Amino acid sequence: MALAIVIVLNIPIFLFIAWLAFDTNANAASTFSETLIAVVTIIFVPRIIRHVLDLDDTNALGIFPIAGFLLACAGIVYGEAVLLRDWFGVNVLP
Repeated sequence: MALAIVIVLNIPIFLFIAWLAFDTNANAASTFSETLIAVVTIIFVPRIIRHVLDLDDTNALGIFPIAGFLLACAGIVYGEAVLLRDWFGVNVLP
């Protein structure tokens, strides 16, 4: 339960990291929600489906930036769980 709370409280941080990692001058989104939709589309919609549906994936990212983003998010959650355990005695990790 505490892990879910930590993850939910970090959603703005995850969106900020996604905005920093995936927004470029050539493909800049005006809001965090546009960035989130683009990242989710790139991660979860296979390339063949994007091609069939004629979605713009000329600037689609490879697996390494996406993996780096997911590892950064997981690292943030793990780091906060360790800090909560060490400083406050709250065991967040199962």
